[in-house]
Amino acid sequence: MKKRNVRGRHAMPLFGVLIGVFLVTGAVAQDDQVKKAQEFLGIAGVPGDRWIEGETMVPHVAPARHHKASLLYYPGTEELEPNEVRVIFMGSTYYPTQSQSGMNILVQLGNGDNLVFDFGIGSLRNYGSMRIPSNQVNHIFFTHLHMDHMGDLPYLTMFRPIQGGWTPLHIYGPSGSEPKYGIAHMVKHMMEMTSWHQDSFHGWPIGKGYETVVHEFDFMKEGEVIYDRNGAKVIHWPTSHTKDGASSYRLDWNGRSICYTGDNRPNRLTIKYCKGVDMLISEVQTATVSLSSAALGMPPAVAAYTVDTSHTPAYGLGYICQKAQPKVCVATHYSYDDIFNNETVAEVRHHWKGAFAFGAPDLVTFNIHGDGKVWWREGVATDSSQTPTPVFTEKTIVYPAPRHQVYDVINDTIEGNEIPPELWYPKGHKPELIREWPLTEDIEVPNPFAPPEEPE
Repeated sequence: MKKRNVRGRHAMPLFGVLIGVFLVTGAVAQDDQVKKAQEFLGIAGVPGDRWIEGETMVPHVAPARHHKASLLYYPGTEELEPNEVRVIFMGSTYYPTQSQSGMNILVQLGNGDNLVFDFGIGSLRNYGSMRIPSNQVNHIFFTHLHMDHMGDLPYLTMFRPIQGGWTPLHIYGPSGSEPKYGIAHMVKHMMEMTSWHQDSFHGWPIGKGYETVVHEFDFMKEGEVIYDRNGAKVIHWPTSHTKDGASSYRLDWNGRSICYTGDNRPNRLTIKYCKGVDMLISEVQTATVSLSSAALGMPPAVAAYTVDTSHTPAYGLGYICQKAQPKVCVATHYSYDDIFNNETVAEVRHHWKGAFAFGAPDLVTFNIHGDGKVWWREGVATDSSQTPTPVFTEKTIVYPAPRHQVYDVINDTIEGNEIPPELWYPKGHKPELIREWPLTEDIEVPNPFAPPEEPE
């Protein structure tokens, strides 16, 4: 009889069992390692409630996961979340330099609305750098009427319609101790000053772009609502700066809040109306008058008199922020310079121990996001930029007709002095000239500025 190999026959199932046990044990061990790694990576370096991290930034300062870069803002690359606010300092000082323009703060809301606070000299150029077309600037709030806060308004007003700003521009600002010192008087005469410009450009599609809607409020009232639209609300209060007729603002939207003092002496109303805001934005001056005046080429007596009557030294800003307790205290209207920056911070820190940032130089960008965190970055721009394409969200737009043809306002004698194009165009290069605009009535057309539709 043939001997049966019982051992071999039972060894194979036993080997399989051992392999299975090994695999299960290995998988369990691997799962334990993964779990351990996840736990470690989830808490390592994150303080939670186990320790206090740093001195000033926790718990209110943090970047957002959806930002393309945490330290730099690349314009046009990030859509705002529905409850997010972006604040860009388009201008940040009083005397323009290569890196700083007159005061101009753009606030972009997650609902698509833009609100602008002040429009100082040189700041308009930064709208091109940040890819903000002029037809998206429709509401401007002025703290007061010094040129470093409103010097670019005439230029914006005149060229905004050429870039699709065919609707009236809304301008908000304080009255004055006499009518001639109020925002309405200034705008009226600004439009008179630019009469020649307006009539010449009415040979192009302008629509209602040269109409201004002025919202002048009583500079002495405090806490009055002057803007209430799409969930956003703006209030104002009076402040002390060189003359009656200077104001400060607070914006509230969707649980977010921003105060902007404009120029002023430290003011108890700032504390009253800015308690607990996300961002308290104030002007600041370094309290080293003898040194800063020498750097600016100004007699110390003039510098001291200017600050002591009209501006906020850094100690005063620190005091205000300590009383108001914003999430972030932001200093602007400031000549941003490495020589004085550390001194300015030290003076603010005498009172304020919380989060602090400079709203300078130009293009520094803040985001209020998530559960109320604030983060700021450097805005990226090149020396060369192009005029942004107008933004229209509708599928069709109404293209306005010019009021007149260009040559209607040029007399025959002057027109007759033009050299015929045939004399200076090379042969074959002369285009079909457009000497008259053919559309004499407003007409609704498909939106020519709409992005191409994505294929299904």
